[in-house]
Amino acid sequence: MFNNFVKLTAFCSIALAGMAQAENLPGSEWEPTELMSEAFDPVAEIFLRFENDGRYFGNGGCNTFRGAFVTNGSAVLLGPAGATMMACPEDISSQEFEFLKALMTVREFERDGTTLALMDAAGEAVLKLTQRDAD
Repeated sequence: MFNNFVKLTAFCSIALAGMAQAENLPGSEWEPTELMSEAFDPVAEIFLRFENDGRYFGNGGCNTFRGAFVTNGSAVLLGPAGATMMACPEDISSQEFEFLKALMTVREFERDGTTLALMDAAGEAVLKLTQRDAD
């Protein structure tokens, strides 16, 4: 656990030097359209919002979650998510688990207008999302 903290702290330090790209995420809200290259048709409302203060917030379909994020250019790291622990129907719980698991593997992002791709360390898209709050 200490090693993860050290890695996140080091990444945060590096990210502060490259905040120009960070403007692409804060203040935006997204809904998933693909998960692990498969069409994603949620059984309940799922969204992810990047706050202006470096935190992220969302709903996995049943539970809300939140954590901190940092960016450096196109690199992004989402810190561990804290989530509510409500009991949910199995289909919603399963989908929520897969969504949150994918979020924890994200290391890079690519935004094209109202489309966002979140990739893992190998550059593979783990999530594709569409902006919910676009004007």
